[in-house]
Amino acid sequence: MTENFSNKNPNELFEIVEKLGEGSYGSVHQAVTKTGQIVAIKKVPIEEDIDSIIKEISIMKQCDHQRLVKYYDSYFLDNELWIVMEYCGGGSVADILEFCEVTFSEKQLASIVKAILEGLVYFHSQKKIHRDIKAGNVLLTDTGEAKLCDFGVSGQLSDNMAKRKTVIGTPYWMAPEIIQEVGYDYKVDIWSLGITIIELAEGQPPLSDTHPLRAIFSIPNNPSPTFEYPEKWSKNCIDFLSKCLQKDPNKRWGAKRLLKHPFIKRAKSTKITLTRLIEQCKIAKQEQNKWGKKSSSSTSGSSYSTDSTSGSETSSVSTESSSESSASTANSVVGAESKSGSGSGSGSGSGSGSGSDSEGSTGGGFSTTVIHDMDSIKNNNQEEDLGASFLDQIKTQKNIQTIDEEQQKTNYENLEPRQLEGIIKHITANWEKDKKEINERYEKQLAPIKKILQKKKKKKKNKK
Repeated sequence: MTENFSNKNPNELFEIVEKLGEGSYGSVHQAVTKTGQIVAIKKVPIEEDIDSIIKEISIMKQCDHQRLVKYYDSYFLDNELWIVMEYCGGGSVADILEFCEVTFSEKQLASIVKAILEGLVYFHSQKKIHRDIKAGNVLLTDTGEAKLCDFGVSGQLSDNMAKRKTVIGTPYWMAPEIIQEVGYDYKVDIWSLGITIIELAEGQPPLSDTHPLRAIFSIPNNPSPTFEYPEKWSKNCIDFLSKCLQKDPNKRWGAKRLLKHPFIKRAKSTKITLTRLIEQCKIAKQEQNKWGKKSSSSTSGSSYSTDSTSGSETSSVSTESSSESSASTANSVVGAESKSGSGSGSGSGSGSGSGSDSEGSTGGGFSTTVIHDMDSIKNNNQEEDLGASFLDQIKTQKNIQTIDEEQQKTNYENLEPRQLEGIIKHITANWEKDKKEINERYEKQLAPIKKILQKKKKKKKNKK
């Protein structure tokens, strides 16, 4: 286990600048290195589910791709595990849905989906399955780059294991074959991508008004979902969605093939399509924090939660076989087994990419519930009682918190000059970029107005 962690003292390497969020699994912080690099650090008490944390770290160490939140190192300090990750200051895509109260246009949708697919092509090439694709697990950098986070529930396919049977993920995004326990492979991520497309287009995944447990029973039996208002979307977009949401995984397209679909081939970069929304989201978060309103998925400039499998108003559900489970006996429902995850804002999960878990569109962080015998649940007439236990677990989770401005000033005063210069450089670069983009945008808006004005003046002058 120790090979996963550095034996250095992280306090000698990093200065904590700001707490980005806190949940039942620990806390996520913005920090700066001695050279001025900004990172996200997730602090997790080691008495928590260390096995799933080590699993996440192991997967992050094995992966290196521009569409995945980058992992730097891990440290033990005073009974806490510090996980250091790339800082993604733009928060999660789910934050935009929530704080800006908008859904995405088709061009924006295509750019986000293309970025997710690029990450999945790499992830699947490493024989890994993400198993929790959703808007809350897509983080954004300050410049608009999109990155996948939250590898706490990812699975590994070895050469001699063509399919897995562990049921895990967030209910509304789960593929039918996961719930049916018939074995599954990489195609489950494609189904989740299809559900995410609907989430981005309409603000919520299908069945979001249904209890999570009831959704689990509905997904395998219902027809494949599609857009509520298909007339709003192009034929290419609708066709692409249908390729993702084939109930038969053999008919469902893979990530590589989907990248060649006409809907994706014309997609622009998220750096072009999302930059303005990222800034609007930051302002909305600041306003919400300023007036003391509760943020349901995050709190500070970057969005972070620390319960890796959080989603919208749902618990993530994992059904494991007895050989894979380390919890109690079969036929039991074990609540509040948090899985570590990434966050937003960067971290890993959002916030910096791995710092927190997914940020849900409506709720804070929720724990993974492990169901050891799916059949006992399916045949149980006490479905609603089980649902109530889910809700009870959710209600006991800690609210995400932030530190006040005075505390933030104190943190800055504890930094070395070079570290402060690094932060100033980072903020200034974003500011200059924003000014340029704003000027270009206003010039573009003003150009036709100025042209009309000149014509009118010229016409008036000629009349005289």
